[in-house]
Amino acid sequence: MRSTSVLLSAICLFALFCGCRKDDRHPVSQKGLRGKVIYSSCATTAVQVLNKNIGSGWTNCHDQQTYQHMIDVMITNLDTWPIQGEFTFDIVETEPYGRCAMADCGPSQSFTIAIIKD
Repeated sequence: MRSTSVLLSAICLFALFCGCRKDDRHPVSQKGLRGKVIYSSCATTAVQVLNKNIGSGWTNCHDQQTYQHMIDVMITNLDTWPIQGEFTFDIVETEPYGRCAMADCGPSQSFTIAIIKD
């Protein structure tokens, strides 16, 4: 009888700690956007939005290339997935964050984004 109660207690603890949780720390304002990183530095991560008319025209001051639908982003979950090629992301509510003090020529519109694993 004792082993049954221990087993039931262990199952309850497992279910409690491993249950589905919704991450409400970053409410989403735009979902399912596709993009690719055009330029990245300490101060700027310039992303071209590929599937929606968000952002503005931008000329990279380093190579003089001009792009449309560009945004400067702060990525909330970069440590969980490396960016390679095109990716899906959501624009989430802005939260305070530190930026590099170095000046750079990033796009004029800035957003906080969360990358969605494909």
